[in-house]
Amino acid sequence: MSALRSTFALRTGLYCRQVATRTLSTQGVLPGNKLNVSTESSGAVTRTPCRCNSSLRLFGSECSVGFSTRHFPRIHTRGYAKRQAKAEREAAPSGERKVRKQQVPTRSKMTVRELAQAMGKTDDHIYECLLHRDDIDELDSKTVLSSATIKDVVKISGMVAVPAKAHEEKKKEFNDPIRRPPPDPAILVRRPPVVTIMGHVDHGKTTLLDSLRKSHIAAGEAGGITQHIGAFSVELPSGERITFLDTPGHAAFSALRARGAMVTDIVVLVVAADDGVMEQTLESIEHAKFAHVPIIVAINKCDRKNADPDTVMKELLSHGVELEEFDGDVQSVNISALKGEGLTELAEAIVTQAEVMEVKGDHTGPVEATVIESRTDKGKGPVATVVIQRGTLRKGCYLTAGTVWAKVRAMFGEKGQQVKEAPPSTPVEVIGWRDLPAAGDLILEVETEARAQEVANWRKEQKKEKKLAEDQVEIEKKTQEHLQHYQAIREATKDMGRWQQKKVKYKEFQPKPGSEKAKSTEPELNIVIRGDVFGSIEAIMDTLSTYDCEDDCKLKVIHSDVGAISESDVEMAAAFDGLIYGFNTNVPKNVQTLAQQKNVPIRIHKIIYRLIEDLKEELSAKLPMKEELDIKGSASVLQVFEVTVGKKKVPVAGCRVIQGEIDKRKDALLVRNDEVIFRGPLDSLKHLKEDVWTVKKEMECGIALHKGPDIKHGDVIQSFEVNEVPQTIDWNPGF
Repeated sequence: MSALRSTFALRTGLYCRQVATRTLSTQGVLPGNKLNVSTESSGAVTRTPCRCNSSLRLFGSECSVGFSTRHFPRIHTRGYAKRQAKAEREAAPSGERKVRKQQVPTRSKMTVRELAQAMGKTDDHIYECLLHRDDIDELDSKTVLSSATIKDVVKISGMVAVPAKAHEEKKKEFNDPIRRPPPDPAILVRRPPVVTIMGHVDHGKTTLLDSLRKSHIAAGEAGGITQHIGAFSVELPSGERITFLDTPGHAAFSALRARGAMVTDIVVLVVAADDGVMEQTLESIEHAKFAHVPIIVAINKCDRKNADPDTVMKELLSHGVELEEFDGDVQSVNISALKGEGLTELAEAIVTQAEVMEVKGDHTGPVEATVIESRTDKGKGPVATVVIQRGTLRKGCYLTAGTVWAKVRAMFGEKGQQVKEAPPSTPVEVIGWRDLPAAGDLILEVETEARAQEVANWRKEQKKEKKLAEDQVEIEKKTQEHLQHYQAIREATKDMGRWQQKKVKYKEFQPKPGSEKAKSTEPELNIVIRGDVFGSIEAIMDTLSTYDCEDDCKLKVIHSDVGAISESDVEMAAAFDGLIYGFNTNVPKNVQTLAQQKNVPIRIHKIIYRLIEDLKEELSAKLPMKEELDIKGSASVLQVFEVTVGKKKVPVAGCRVIQGEIDKRKDALLVRNDEVIFRGPLDSLKHLKEDVWTVKKEMECGIALHKGPDIKHGDVIQSFEVNEVPQTIDWNPGF
């Protein structure tokens, strides 16, 4: 025992001496020297080597079993790190002792992107902070976070969340520019009336305008139909000036007609004398009534042989348009726009109506106008056609329209001439927009550029918050529905065993037919749309909103914009395996080359209904082939008897072929009371006890069906072939 003790002491002593040598050498003290080891100006306790001279005296009176505490110095004792940090803080200058945490302005219902921007971090940083959360299933930059989650992320990041009170107060104090109150009648002066020409497609609206302004616009229109809203100022031979708005008559351009009616003083309703009142004629009447605008009826094409103006008047009367011929107050003029007949009478009717209405305007004060149309020009940038309603527009004015603003750099008339100023009722093209304004937006003039930017940014924030609020309502609704469903499942399975509960929950929450996960393999068509003007995009999107065949093939518009097709459009279409539709727009050569490399189809159309027809063909091509049964022969069952085959009794139908021929190599249908009872192959086909391949009309035969279904007297057995035929999408866009 003593030998074992001596050996253990020797080995332990040698090990402790080695550890001490390494430890003291790192502190600048050589082993063997009995020097004090202390920390200067640190406040730490002074340590000295053990009083014993030999490392072998471990179990004596001076050294106990806990020799490690006294035999060698413990440099890193408990609390050393805290004392060291405290000493460093006390030694540091007074201005650097406290490190203030970054304050993050937060508000309720922030998205991941907004929180990352407020913290000065990336979206990935937010994702990392939320890795430990089990209550969040999916995360992206638009995910709305709760207040507790926002505070948790800020705390994990070593920052402090501060409510954005100042920001909220600033938004409350903001004043959005609004229209001025009605002007003093004393300052009003006479202005040209704004007249909108409306009616059904191909009834001669643009031809009428051409005759009034001595132009040839109709000859250059694609398909002979108007697909844009145009604004023109026409000077009559009498010296009177009238501003005309030409609206499309096609069914797809309902929004453009409604916009024209809202900014006009008088509506000229063009009705063809040989066609009568049509669908878009009635729609135009409704737009005029809704806008409380007087109507003047122009019965066109009166020079044709089959023209019947009296019938047109009676049709209009039946739809609430009371003409002067029937003791009403609506003027009507018979014209021929192509030959120029009756145009003087129509102009006089417009001038008379304007005098009765006392059409006047205010030339002073900030400008108020309406965007009629907008487009992107390669040399001019965003261009908007506007009609001035109040004030006088000049170069250098600051304008706001929706979420965009402009400093007017130049103005152009309908013939391309530069205009220095535009008084009320003047249509002009305005250059200088920072972005493309939406058609129909109200234009208001503001004092400075800073004010214009402030208004645009504030409106963008308001639009974003409204969208977030709508999304949050939908999210909460879905969450509540899911929670109620989950609680109902828990209540129904509380008395079941553990494995039974798991089985029920798995069946309930697995993807079901009709869910998005289950539909991931269903047909889908992704498209990118480019148009020449905002109104064209608006008309196309309105038409696509009528698509009601989502169950057959999904239709997704991944992007739509005004202007020429760009490389980014091709990249986007390639990423989504889609195609690009261009309406009255061009394709640069570099874009064509990229589209060929990416195998992205580009379809350019100049007529809207041709574009929709092409789209319907693409949707139909996405549908799977449909099976059609081609009946080759029918046999009537006269008698049913059983035949023993081995140990089984098989029902056999004694039949007579009544149509075509029965072929054993083809599948058969068993029909009873016009309902298919069985579909499958034939096991046998016999004629006069002989196996045959076919039995023709008026011949008798015995037929045994596969697996012996129940056959009754009077049933019909039909032999058929399956043909696959392409399907056609059942979508009616309304024209």
